[in-house]
Amino acid sequence: MNMNAQQKFMTMFNDILSERNGTGELKKILQTSAQGDEVDKLNKLKEETLKLRLDQRNILFLRKVEQAKQKILDGTYGHCEDCGENISQKRLMARPTASLCIDCQEEKERDEFNNFKKRRDLAHNKFTEADADSHISEQKKFKKVSDISFESVVDM
Repeated sequence: MNMNAQQKFMTMFNDILSERNGTGELKKILQTSAQGDEVDKLNKLKEETLKLRLDQRNILFLRKVEQAKQKILDGTYGHCEDCGENISQKRLMARPTASLCIDCQEEKERDEFNNFKKRRDLAHNKFTEADADSHISEQKKFKKVSDISFESVVDM
């Protein structure tokens, strides 16, 4: 990745960080000035729960932005953490904090999904652990549809 592109991403990350910090200050001001009577405790609890979730997501995102900035400084920004290949410019424009190339990200998501299915099936006693492991390993034999050979079921 050239220096010009790195500088653009660094500027974008700095803008994101300053924007997020600014909105946090505004939220605090609005919350302290809007002290009213207790109308609906359940509603307030739901709002607080949602706010907490959003704050947690915001913190995780800001950590990713900080990590991406550090990678720019280290000269490793735009390189996949798993395979070391360059992450495409399109992917970085769509998700600037991406740390995996699209192929490695898809593989990671497939593994996570298969692990979820395995845990779910084990919880519902559909499989033993050995059965679930063999079922998952059979599914991993093919990475793309083009890897699978199909037989025609229609006689010509």
